[in-house]
Amino acid sequence: MNRETSNVLLGFLVGAVAGGVAALMFAPSSGKETRQKIVDGLGRTRDKACSEYEHALEYAKTQKEALKEGFVEGKEAYKRVAGKGEQSV
Repeated sequence: MNRETSNVLLGFLVGAVAGGVAALMFAPSSGKETRQKIVDGLGRTRDKACSEYEHALEYAKTQKEALKEGFVEGKEAYKRVAGKGEQSV
């Protein structure tokens, strides 16, 4: 996972926790209502975290494929250049 993705995930988690604490502190609801809000909020947070994870996984797969292609192309280019050098000797 690259640094940018890690920072986004960390920021998301910190924001979720801070939002949850603020909601609890300022909630004028009963205990039952507050607990339900917490459950709902955790569900949304879990869904968002899963979505971000899937996005990061897809990004990693894309980058892996690009790296493989670049490696193969570089290897072929090297062979072409090296082959030309051997022919001129």
